[in-house]
Amino acid sequence: MRVRRTKEASLSVVWTVSFLMLLGMGVLVTELWKLQIPRKSGFVAEFVQQSVRRVRLPGVRGKIYDAKDVCLADSVPNYSIAIYTEELRAPRSVVANTLALLHEVWARVGHPPDISYRDIQKHLLLTPDQPLVAWKELEDKSLSRWRARFEEWTAPPKGSRRRKQVPGLDLGKPVQGRSIVLLTSELQGRGTTTAANTLELVYEIAARTGLPRESVTFQRIKDHIYARRPLPLLAWENISPREMARWADTCSDLAGTDIYYKADRSYPEGENFAHLIGFTLEADATREEAGERVHFDLRGIEGKKGLEGTYNNLLEGEPGSQLVQIDVSGFHYRDLQTRPPQPGGDLQLTIDANLQRFAVEALAMRQKGEDPNTPVRGAVVVLDPNNGDVLAMASSPTFNPNAYMADNAYRVEMLTNATARTFHRAVFGQYPPGSTFKPMVSLGVLKEYPDYGKTIHDCTNPYHVGRRRMKCWIHSRHGEHGKLNLREALMHSCNVYLFEMAQEVGFEPIHDMAEQFGLGQYAGLFPNLEEEPVNKDLKYGNLPATAVNAIDLCNMSIGQGAITASPLQMAMAVAAIANGGTLYRPRLVKKWRTAPDKDYLENPTWANRRIDVPVKALELVRGGMFDVVQHPDGTAKNARVPGIDIAGKTGSAQFRKKVDGEVVDSVYAWMISYAPFNFPHYAVAIIIEDGVSGSTTIGPRLATLYQKIFEYDGTPKKEDM
Repeated sequence: MRVRRTKEASLSVVWTVSFLMLLGMGVLVTELWKLQIPRKSGFVAEFVQQSVRRVRLPGVRGKIYDAKDVCLADSVPNYSIAIYTEELRAPRSVVANTLALLHEVWARVGHPPDISYRDIQKHLLLTPDQPLVAWKELEDKSLSRWRARFEEWTAPPKGSRRRKQVPGLDLGKPVQGRSIVLLTSELQGRGTTTAANTLELVYEIAARTGLPRESVTFQRIKDHIYARRPLPLLAWENISPREMARWADTCSDLAGTDIYYKADRSYPEGENFAHLIGFTLEADATREEAGERVHFDLRGIEGKKGLEGTYNNLLEGEPGSQLVQIDVSGFHYRDLQTRPPQPGGDLQLTIDANLQRFAVEALAMRQKGEDPNTPVRGAVVVLDPNNGDVLAMASSPTFNPNAYMADNAYRVEMLTNATARTFHRAVFGQYPPGSTFKPMVSLGVLKEYPDYGKTIHDCTNPYHVGRRRMKCWIHSRHGEHGKLNLREALMHSCNVYLFEMAQEVGFEPIHDMAEQFGLGQYAGLFPNLEEEPVNKDLKYGNLPATAVNAIDLCNMSIGQGAITASPLQMAMAVAAIANGGTLYRPRLVKKWRTAPDKDYLENPTWANRRIDVPVKALELVRGGMFDVVQHPDGTAKNARVPGIDIAGKTGSAQFRKKVDGEVVDSVYAWMISYAPFNFPHYAVAIIIEDGVSGSTTIGPRLATLYQKIFEYDGTPKKEDM
């Protein structure tokens, strides 16, 4: 038998191996020292850089005032109950786990459970090991929906045959009888997500304060934690002082919640200025600010329509920013730097809130022949003819801008409303002007043919242009005006006189004068305040360049056919007639400033042009418009105001529309006017859709409007002069 002898290792080998081991350890220690000591500051700087996030802070929005400093758009505090989700990571709560599971099932069943938050707490306190019946006696539709969604929820992952486990649910029995049961014993001692803890806090606040919980959904909580974790979750916004006091009394001991303030918008005059001022909504998320990336945006509000939208950059001010440090899970570690936002600038308008109220009330007046079951659709524009200032501008029907911002259901209703309540008819409505176009037609003819005012035409019934019968309004009453001159034709609004005159002189003089009055052109109501006023080459309304034939020419001579204008344009035109021939740009913004502590800057009045028309021609047309209201045979006698001389022109533009699938005839009722006649202070244009006539529909409204205006401003009556 051979005996195996141990071979002794060479001492040199031992020392060699030991040396190599020590050398390796030395290299390792050296590299660790280099990483932790010399390069430590670099790693720290890189960590800080990667963990810093920029938060955009919106500024307080500027105000809008009327001409007498009545606030029309104000910034008000919006007090909210905020939840700071980063403070809710630690607790292990079986209540939170149960609520989270309940909401996951709820999303798949399609309707809320049959138990309350307090029922869940009571069950977990007294019988936590017993199943919790959450839905009882489900109907067939809900049962089928739940079974299908449950199968999808627990379906095996790709490449596996084992169905996914859902703690708290029995895979073999998704339904017990006709009920859904939660196994709360399986939820005890389990880790709790931040979303689940937040959901429990929401339920607790709602139970203590009585605030509705429905708007704070589990999905909304999860979305917030995923995308905006360092920011507070505003669970309830616009809470009342009473609700705030209730929260302070009952919830101040709860961790992770506080009262949060942000600026909101309020419109004290409500519906009266809705179209003109516009409204604000939550601003879109911003990804870059001053060339730097924005990680989180504490979204403020931005203007969407009207003055709020047009001058949003001025009103919103300069946003600030805050640099915050967060950890890998999104926890808000600390604030590093804050640059406060700057408040927005202010606007002061030329409009008088009282005159605006009078205009709104005048629109609301029902007249004979109007459908009492439908809202009045129309507009009023009141200008100062001496400088173009907009004194009132109202559209009907209107809407409540405060409700529009706060209530999504109201917003959807307004956007789908058949009467187009959010449409600003005074500025953007385009209508055939009807007989209110006749003064411009007359001025165009008188410019080329100064003596045409003496020309006599005979209004006969019937009247034909070629083979086509054309009507004057009096023909519908089986009458005729007979022989009359131009001033009388304006007073009686005789169509036949205009037909004859247009065929004699052609369309060119009519077109040129209408163009001088600004029809079909940019009105300039919302100019860039920081630039010199300009006449932009923009189409606004429609002024045809030619008349196709004699019938087309006759139609356009009485404001029918392809020609269209807005109430604002017609108010500008009558203001130019009133002041002797100067077409002013309508001025809505009187002055403005870039910040509350800055001085106001004046927005100057500006004349578009001096209309090239003889003084005698203006006197003749103004005289005809005076007769329309003040003469015993005028077409607008019911627009008179005792003691005040008013000049005006009525109009009735026919159009067709579909009602219940049938085409019916309808009328745009118009009237343009100015007063007092010798020293005009006001120029007014009014239109009512689906009216009877300018005289019947507009006359009484105009009289009431002027009566209130004159009583308000103290215009002297004739007997006092």
